[in-house]
Amino acid sequence: MLSGFPASAGTDPDMQIRAYLVAIDGIPAEAVWRAAKLFLSGKVRDHNRAFAPSAASFAEVARQQQAVIARESRPPIEVQPEPPQPKVAAYKMQLLRQAANGSLNARRKLADMFPDNPLIARAARDAQETMG
Repeated sequence: MLSGFPASAGTDPDMQIRAYLVAIDGIPAEAVWRAAKLFLSGKVRDHNRAFAPSAASFAEVARQQQAVIARESRPPIEVQPEPPQPKVAAYKMQLLRQAANGSLNARRKLADMFPDNPLIARAARDAQETMG
């Protein structure tokens, strides 16, 4: 990899290689290979392409690639489709729309249909008091 960066020709290659080996200790070879490939192809952002990466920068990109490999090896999450909801009858929707627009008659009909619903019952009761 060092030969791919001409401005790094003056550095001691043995010392540089040792520094890389210390920095990547414990990182899988596939991640190291991917990191080297990214640096050599110029795809690492904020890297001066004239110089070889520092051991720390190289290890950081190799760890990122290790995380990418781990993510790629996980099975995809299967999204379960939502169970179909029962359809509301058109006339009930029409009553609800009319009640929302202020129809007292629609409120009474809804209260008769859904006597256990306290909101509808209260709205119908309020409508009854307004009328009478």
